Amino acid sequence: MAALIRNALRQIDVQDMLVFVTILSCESARETADVLGLSPSTISYSLKRLRECFDDELFLVRKGAMSPTPKAEAIAPYVQAAIDSINRCAAPEDALLAEMRRRTFRTQAPEYYELLLLPRIVETVAAPFGVTLETERLGAELPVERLLAGKLDLAFGFGPGYHRIHPELEWRSVLDEDFVCLTSVSSLRGKKISLDEFLTHPHVHPTPWDATTNMVDGWLDTIGRQRRIIARANTYQACLNIIEKTPLLFSLPRRLFPLLKIPESAHVFEPPMGFPTFTLDVIWSKRRADESRWLREQLARVIDSMLAFPAPT
Repeated sequence: MAALIRNALRQIDVQDMLVFVTILSCESARETADVLGLSPSTISYSLKRLRECFDDELFLVRKGAMSPTPKAEAIAPYVQAAIDSINRCAAPEDALLAEMRRRTFRTQAPEYYELLLLPRIVETVAAPFGVTLETERLGAELPVERLLAGKLDLAFGFGPGYHRIHPELEWRSVLDEDFVCLTSVSSLRGKKISLDEFLTHPHVHPTPWDATTNMVDGWLDTIGRQRRIIARANTYQACLNIIEKTPLLFSLPRRLFPLLKIPESAHVFEPPMGFPTFTLDVIWSKRRADESRWLREQLARVIDSMLAFPAPT
């Protein structure tokens, strides 16, 4: 939720901001009154309120002109930007859509997001609104500095608690997920597999994002167990292609099952009791929340629609 860092800032209204930028331009309170169609007393009151809120004189009379203080010069671009933003909000809908069509949204995400959500977002958001979506592969750590600097609009990661969240970032879980296991080991056809059986067979593991650990092996570590991984691949589909040729086990997020080409020889079974689950989390900069709000709202609509009409499994 948006908040002001000082309660005194609540006193400022749009008229005060207009008084500020007009004095900055005219260097005269009298001329500012004429330009804005306000009385001199109203200008004086607005200027008094601005000085109290910003704890600075803002304008000093020098040689008959109102000269800005260093503080006034420093905040001037931000005040003007606030006025410009308000004007954009009042623009006709066509103008707002035209501006939105120039937007490029940049995200960083794992392959899970690219397979499950990105096609739906392109279909329902990018194509109709004409925006551009660029997705980078999620790194080993969240791209904190790039989110804070506005170089990325959103990041997608896993939870709960899988990533360290910087205090200047906000996050929200948008999907709950669990796993299904696949194998071409014929002896496991139709079985409910135990943990011992799960660990007896070798595994193939995907690395669809840059990380040194993963949920399954993290869970096994907590219970003092270990599995043998004999192959790693960059994508989920590559792992499925491997188990088609080699009798290995593969743990796949359940929602991806209908989106991938499953080998005819693959047997599907539930993972052992206690197997980890996870959430897909969306992460953004608190300070830049307004910039990513529209995309987050569209994402929420896409996910609500997906949950209401899930793909067949």
